[in-house]
Amino acid sequence: MQSKTRVSPSFIPLFFPLLAIALFSITFGGILLSCSRPTEPISRVEFLLGTTCGVTVYGVKDTKALDAVFQRVREIENRMSVNIETSEVSEINRNAGIKPVRVSEETFHVISEGLRFSALSKGAFDIAIGRLVSLWGIGTDHARLPTPREIQEALAFIDYRSVELNAGNRTVFIKQKGIALDLGAIAKGWAADEAARVLREQGIQHAIIDFGGNILVMGSHPEGRPWRIGIQNPETSRGSYLAIVPGADLSVVTSGTYERFFIGPDGVKYHHLLDTKTGYPIRNGLDSVTVMAKKSIQADGLSTTLFALGWEEGLKLAESLEEVEAIFVTEDRKIYLTSGIRKTFELKNAEFQVMP
Repeated sequence: MQSKTRVSPSFIPLFFPLLAIALFSITFGGILLSCSRPTEPISRVEFLLGTTCGVTVYGVKDTKALDAVFQRVREIENRMSVNIETSEVSEINRNAGIKPVRVSEETFHVISEGLRFSALSKGAFDIAIGRLVSLWGIGTDHARLPTPREIQEALAFIDYRSVELNAGNRTVFIKQKGIALDLGAIAKGWAADEAARVLREQGIQHAIIDFGGNILVMGSHPEGRPWRIGIQNPETSRGSYLAIVPGADLSVVTSGTYERFFIGPDGVKYHHLLDTKTGYPIRNGLDSVTVMAKKSIQADGLSTTLFALGWEEGLKLAESLEEVEAIFVTEDRKIYLTSGIRKTFELKNAEFQVMP
């Protein structure tokens, strides 16, 4: 595990200056944050949760707060990663169809939230998708194009309704052998929320948390104004943005086809957002969905959920939820917005069109 801590005006390698004087552009995954430099921030980057995790804090001179944050994130990874054999989720999967497994309070909570989003989307988002995710291996060294037969076999083992929770005993039981949980679409959000909680306990008021593109900004900008959050252009590499939205005490999470993918032997691009009905990457005309919410676990789960539903059904669902805003970007460069974000949304790329 690699880590790096430094005092710097820019977060390396995830931050880089775009403007020479006073204004610094801070790039986190698919999100760009613009801010001037009132203080020298302290930042650290580590590889956790299967991605690059970065935290920058303002107003402190030592690394105590960062130490506490990354220790907490490692605890979450050790409990929830399917790539760690001793994790609680791995134990649940091993005991599918055999017996319930008692888990920690937080793992129980995250699985409960995952099941809530699964039900909300009627299975378009499904945390019991582990077998299909493992089959494709997208984002790992063994990514490959499965055979149609392998995909059909995996589809028979996707069903969030087979997950049984017992709140009294705090146990999780997968009733059908062969079904496996994968919390990859929601655990990073929980980790970001926990990182923010730890920082607040350390007296931090202003911070930026980036867990693989899951962004959480604590408080407002140190100068007292909102952060300016750039929305990634899904057609280009990280650092290129198509719009800006202001925010404070907010999580911004994007699910997009550009984040993790591979090119198959047939020359086709296969991204990591898998369709629970077809077993193949989702093809619904969307390039990305960005969700803004107070809690990162909500923004994380909803970004995948709304992408899976498509922009029309996804927009309806987002509009029905309180304190949730969403941005849908289609392959034909159209942008659909929830009503609450229209007044503050700043389009910065004339190649895209905001739809009425």
